[in-house]
Amino acid sequence: MRVHFDDPTFDYQTLRAISYGTYGGAEPGECLATVERIDEGDFEAWHAEWRRTADRVAALAEDARGDGRDETARGAFLRAHNYYRTAEFFLTGDDARRAPTYERSREAFRRALDLLGAPVRRVEIPYEGAALPGYLFEPEADGRDGPRSTVVCVGGFDSVAEELYLLCGVPAALERGYACLLFDGPGQGAPLRFGGLNARPDWEAVGGPVLDFVADLPAVDPERIALVGASMGGYYAPRIAAFDDRVAACVAFDHCFDLWSAAAYGQERTAALVARAPDAFVNALASLGARFDPGARWRLENSRWVFGTDAAGLRETLREYSLRGVADRIACPTLALAGEDDHLIPLPLVYEFADAVAGPTTVRVFTAEEGAGEHCQLGNLSLAHGAIYDWLDEVLSAG
Repeated sequence: MRVHFDDPTFDYQTLRAISYGTYGGAEPGECLATVERIDEGDFEAWHAEWRRTADRVAALAEDARGDGRDETARGAFLRAHNYYRTAEFFLTGDDARRAPTYERSREAFRRALDLLGAPVRRVEIPYEGAALPGYLFEPEADGRDGPRSTVVCVGGFDSVAEELYLLCGVPAALERGYACLLFDGPGQGAPLRFGGLNARPDWEAVGGPVLDFVADLPAVDPERIALVGASMGGYYAPRIAAFDDRVAACVAFDHCFDLWSAAAYGQERTAALVARAPDAFVNALASLGARFDPGARWRLENSRWVFGTDAAGLRETLREYSLRGVADRIACPTLALAGEDDHLIPLPLVYEFADAVAGPTTVRVFTAEEGAGEHCQLGNLSLAHGAIYDWLDEVLSAG
């Protein structure tokens, strides 16, 4: 699904920004007017123009808030959050503009939450002598008593907790009566930016403290906790479920069975050569590719930041992020979503994942005709979230 750019990485990030209009996090006209001012592969213009749009929309939000027009302010703050997030996206990890742009995105989101009118609070989850920041959302009173079925949203390779409100469809979950927890783990959001916490493959060490925290909340039914893992969260969430039987249901949105297999798919001979090549050669080759391919540049820079390794070290790091030999420990019902045109995770890997999971597994493949064939079904989040929460309604009510 091409939106504006010929470059698939720039175009996908444009689609990502626009898709959040499903829940008021974007306006297509604002997004398209922004990318019209950006040339192919121009990282500087990407930051400058998305920042320009974000600043303008944030100013609208402030004016509306000052005039007591809270609904208008809420919507503008939510859009500004998404636009600041998008402006930050392609900056390198050591770029001095990264932290303040992220802070503006997070602050805009929080200003929107102040005007939401639904129960929500910021939380700090104890984790290895530190704390993982997050948000707990509870549905509005609907006459039902007692603790709720709860969705824990797990982000991925480039996630921030605030974006999960839109990506995982928290408004749709709340309408169905679910409580929702969003949080940043190591390699994500604030822990990466301000705590220097890199990603780790053994996410059971992250999921354990998170489930300890959420299971003790009065609003949460500890017997009905589901994980929804978005993007590389499609690795993290099943990894948690493999080692913790408190997970009643697991959604891989999208599937992320094996990072090395995904990276090598369709170019296995080249991958085999790279796997044996000297470190200096691999790093030089990666740097050369980054000069000509915006997607390669972003993946290289973000991997260096998130994983804390260069291209040579990434060869071994990617192999650590695999559910092979682990998925057969997943006993809970599992839903695996996939897109037929996913440019990041090859479709055949979803069937390997489903075959490896021990418990009952459902696969849903979305098509280009549905407007949902891309990674994480961006382009038709309503369809994806309908599939997720219909499935959870059925599975958790039957448990």
